[in-house]
Amino acid sequence: MNVRDIFTRLFTAESFDGPGYTTSVSLSPNLASDDHWQTISGRKHDRTWTEIQELYTDSLTAWRKNPMAWRIINTTVNFVVGTGIELSSEDAALDQFIKEFWNHRKNRMALRLVPMMEELSRSGDLFVLLFRNSIDGMSYIRFVTKDQIQKIETAQNDWETELVYWETPPAGEYDPRKWLSPDHPDAPMADAIMLHYAVNRPIGALMGESDLTTIIPWLLRYSRMLEDRVRLHWAARAFLYLVTVPSNKVESKSTQYGSPPESGSIVVKDESETWETITPSLRGADAGHDMKAVRTMIDAGAGLPPHWRGEGGDVNLATAEAMQGPPERFLQKRQQYFVWMLEDILYQAYLRAVEIAAQPALVQTDYEQLFKPDLPDVSLRDNSLLADAASALSMGFATLQNTLLGKSPTLHKIAMDLMLKFAGEPQEDDVLDKIISEAKSDPIEPMFMPGNQPGGPNV
Repeated sequence: MNVRDIFTRLFTAESFDGPGYTTSVSLSPNLASDDHWQTISGRKHDRTWTEIQELYTDSLTAWRKNPMAWRIINTTVNFVVGTGIELSSEDAALDQFIKEFWNHRKNRMALRLVPMMEELSRSGDLFVLLFRNSIDGMSYIRFVTKDQIQKIETAQNDWETELVYWETPPAGEYDPRKWLSPDHPDAPMADAIMLHYAVNRPIGALMGESDLTTIIPWLLRYSRMLEDRVRLHWAARAFLYLVTVPSNKVESKSTQYGSPPESGSIVVKDESETWETITPSLRGADAGHDMKAVRTMIDAGAGLPPHWRGEGGDVNLATAEAMQGPPERFLQKRQQYFVWMLEDILYQAYLRAVEIAAQPALVQTDYEQLFKPDLPDVSLRDNSLLADAASALSMGFATLQNTLLGKSPTLHKIAMDLMLKFAGEPQEDDVLDKIISEAKSDPIEPMFMPGNQPGGPNV
């Protein structure tokens, strides 16, 4: 390779297909229709079908090939799903249905939680299909990716009520598949229904947005900068030997040094022969500050602190703890939505069984009353803070009680309510009343608090 080849390879832009990832994605719709130039729902805040195709493909490609994109999605999944999520119910029939649905060999929900969370974060939408077994009422869960949804029909008097989803037909077919939502009048008779869940959804739109949407351009810029630095370092190591000899020895020396000597070779020469090396003077400036600025943009879009991806920098412990708050709140909200989504899937699957009289009808429709989720903690730090707060509050109320002339049931209820709230386990009023009633019916020897010792002024 000569010097011209070196500089041609160094400064010629290469495609990021293959080992990198595509700089842009332009897909043509499978159907030649003007619908692909309109928004997917007909509302101006939604994207066109072609835009949705591009963004979905960009996000999926970035997740597959860019380690930072993969880590961002993986971090969200690790905090939201953690070691697993389980749901139960106090309703015996519903609880039994949850166990059968969750562990059915065609559902295997425990293994689907991670892919579901990945798809929801990566694409911004999750389209769930529930196929009903007409014999026992059990539903089997399947998924349709966002880029396969051509159109969403909504109710005329309520654009948030989704009725029909149009799926791109398979190769060789021309008519799109239509899936009904649970709100469609014909849904009870359908063999399958489709559920739609979205995150990062603007008001006025039906489709959500990927967690990677705002950072994909910066991921691409960062990848290009790294590629450039790699090329510069590769070119900086290239060099040529320049051998100066008398004019009468040029031909013989050219033949002798037709192959450059290997490293560690001994070259014997006389004083008329001089050797020197020539290296490219690239003058590559330090790009550390520029690359850090791009990483800062990526971190801002992801909402994650830099030390979560291993870049400690000059961050101390106090600063790192202060950075924990915003991302933990975001992850807690995402976990709440994901749990609600699982509850809604189970509820709709149960209703499908009720429609063919395979299960008894439910009286309660409030998910908070129907379901009892078992979740991993997003932040273990909160447990310690809640315990300390509950302990300090209980001591404060004990001191307050000691200053009163007698017992106050109202104060007892307020104290119990606040202590349970600060402990992270708030309870309804009827539960508090039940605890107080049970304590009165079965009294025990009171524990003496500070300032209320036997023989003290309060005896």
